[in-house]
Amino acid sequence: MKWRALIAAAALVVCPALAAKPARTAGTALPVLVHAANDAREAANPGVVFVVLFSLPGCHYCEEVRSHYLAPLARDAANRGRLVVREIDLNSARALTDFDGTSTTQAAFARRLKVQFAPTVLFLDARGQQVASPLIGAGKADFYGAYLDDAIATGLKAAAR
Repeated sequence: MKWRALIAAAALVVCPALAAKPARTAGTALPVLVHAANDAREAANPGVVFVVLFSLPGCHYCEEVRSHYLAPLARDAANRGRLVVREIDLNSARALTDFDGTSTTQAAFARRLKVQFAPTVLFLDARGQQVASPLIGAGKADFYGAYLDDAIATGLKAAAR
């Protein structure tokens, strides 16, 4: 067993391309949350749920969540008017207008919501209040989709009240 690990490690040293992270697949980018108040107003549905991915550049797990779960969710026409899927860079100084119209940055927004790890997915209502438990980390691939579906269903129920 130890020999297999040593051979695998040696292969990575000899051929670093084996350890390279996959490039972002075309079409998996999510819109960045820039103006939450406008997004909420444009949704024109007080029961809408914002599904917000907090990520870091180069984070392999963030890419997995983005490409396998959230990008397809964002593209699904059945979710229009119910879900707004956005992304935030945990460390970015990029300007962001909060749900209440105040100016902040992506990093300050993440701190306000107590997000410390990437990937984290929050479920927020049109006022920016959490309506379901966050998904922190990538979790087990076998269950992540079910956890995401459950959080969305919980969020939609809570946001509709």
